[in-house]
Amino acid sequence: MRLHIVLTTGELIFLPWNYPNMLRGVLYSAIRKSNPKLGEFLHNQGFEIQGHRYKLITFSLLFPKSSQKEKNGIKMTPPIHWWISSPLSSPLEALATTLLCEGKIKLGKTELTVEKIEVEETPQFKNPSVFKTLSPIVVSAGVYYGNKLEHRFLSPQEHEFWRIVELNLRRKALVLGINVSQEPLKFQSIGKWHSKLFEIQKIKVKGWEGSFSVEGCLELIKLGYEAGFGERNAQGFGMVTFHKYHQT
Repeated sequence: MRLHIVLTTGELIFLPWNYPNMLRGVLYSAIRKSNPKLGEFLHNQGFEIQGHRYKLITFSLLFPKSSQKEKNGIKMTPPIHWWISSPLSSPLEALATTLLCEGKIKLGKTELTVEKIEVEETPQFKNPSVFKTLSPIVVSAGVYYGNKLEHRFLSPQEHEFWRIVELNLRRKALVLGINVSQEPLKFQSIGKWHSKLFEIQKIKVKGWEGSFSVEGCLELIKLGYEAGFGERNAQGFGMVTFHKYHQT
């Protein structure tokens, strides 16, 4: 399930570069207001499998009518588009209920009116399909420096990047009880990718924006579309839009 939310206000707005933190706050607060038990579960726990936790929800960056980069953030001209997605309907229903009732959200000191909320139809995926990121994909791997384990953020040019993306998808499928083919997915980066650095809960997080094709189990591909590709989906990473079918 995927929601498309249109936000508006009568003037330009300015947001800091790390505004995904604000969006995350809006998301959890709205879910909690309509469904307190679910909101607390997603915020504090999530679904656990093989030592990993998944919230099974993701959201995009903001896409305004136009924007202007500044030193400490970005100026946006409304209307502003925001997408939220999950393979579970309950968190999105709770989110929509709150936003429709309140009719506005606050990002820091900026108040935005909720002009429209619509449910987007899930595409019928075919092999291979092309996707474009709506928020950066984050992938990391543990690396030992002496006796200290640290996480290194990977790029799409590294083979491990896509291997970990697939492993992540398979764990999400296990959480949901989805039976999937064991045949490996085939990922291919398309064009040039660009890195973006955010600070999330005082941690520097590096993700990548670009387009890619994927071929293989359609259930896994659909799950990536709904729950996000890569890590930290519930912090606003790994959301994609279906671009087109790839002609071979």
